[in-house]
Amino acid sequence: MAWGMSKVRAAQLCGVVFAILTSVLLLAPHIVLAIFDLESAHSAEIIAKRAGILFAGLAYLALSTAAHPRNATKERIDQAIVLLLVGLAILGAVEWMNGRVGVGVWMAIATELLLAGLLVTARAVPQTEEQSR
Repeated sequence: MAWGMSKVRAAQLCGVVFAILTSVLLLAPHIVLAIFDLESAHSAEIIAKRAGILFAGLAYLALSTAAHPRNATKERIDQAIVLLLVGLAILGAVEWMNGRVGVGVWMAIATELLLAGLLVTARAVPQTEEQSR
């Protein structure tokens, strides 16, 4: 087996990270607010919980389609997740440069860029190898 992460594993990793974000945003949104150095307010917690629901859908999408055969639809799902991750990273960097979030946002930015990079560079497992699992 060649070095590198497979597309299946990269998608599964994204799904797991999204699931963790779902749990944190729904059950303890104050943790994310503290990491980003944002004041905890009722409105911020509501928005965080709504984001948690969005990540729940993304977690389900990533995990439920990770092992699907490679096709155009699966490629578009991966590309959409990369777009989401890079967009979040850019938004985080802009908010940090404008002084609206604390240095803790760089933990999120690094994770987002790492996951996006893994999805982009992951290798597709040939169908015959994938089916033998």
